[in-house]
Amino acid sequence: MKGFIKIILYISLFIFLAITSSYLTFWVMGSKKTVNVPDLRGQSLVDANKELLSKRLYLKIGGKDFSTVVPTGYILRQEIPPDNKIKEGRTIRVIISKGPRIYYMPSFVGLNLDDARELAIKKNIKIKKIIKVHSEGFEKGTVIAQRPAPEEKGSDNITFLLSKGPFPTLYSCPDFTKMSLDEAKALSERLGIDLELIDYGSIIVKQTPPPGSIIKKGGSVKLRLKYEEEQEIRWL
Repeated sequence: MKGFIKIILYISLFIFLAITSSYLTFWVMGSKKTVNVPDLRGQSLVDANKELLSKRLYLKIGGKDFSTVVPTGYILRQEIPPDNKIKEGRTIRVIISKGPRIYYMPSFVGLNLDDARELAIKKNIKIKKIIKVHSEGFEKGTVIAQRPAPEEKGSDNITFLLSKGPFPTLYSCPDFTKMSLDEAKALSERLGIDLELIDYGSIIVKQTPPPGSIIKKGGSVKLRLKYEEEQEIRWL
């Protein structure tokens, strides 16, 4: 019986101590003053630490990250947002700016677009913009210029000036129906025009597009041919 009473007393004492400890903890925590979290973004570590100490708060550096806005060594962001209410004695974790990500740009000039993209991926550079222009000196699809320029310090993106090839040469389509087939072939070679021959023979009876139409260098003209036996006999 006495042993049972002792157990009851021990349990009661334990419960009393637990309640008392909880009450004291709650009282100590509740007695701390509530303060507003200041905005530390963009501040130096010295200024931020000074402001936090004035509110009985503490500063901890939680890491670093790149930024094109916040200078190197200044606070980029904070774990607890500004104007939140917290108790005194808390620690505010902040991330420090490493400044912009800097690259020495490789040369992309002279590369075709696929090779330029592959090099950009390898160097972790983002192609921000591609501007296409005609060029007499660069083949179509070739990088003419870049910004930032080669070996120039820059961020992690780049703009390309890409060749569209030379300006198109336009012609007024000749009247091939008034020519022999050999004359038509010779003229088309000089103009850089492809001839598509339809049917057989050496007499040109029809063409598409018609004479006087605008055609580009590198374009094609369809010529319908006709065979005449009399002409062959004449050649014999």
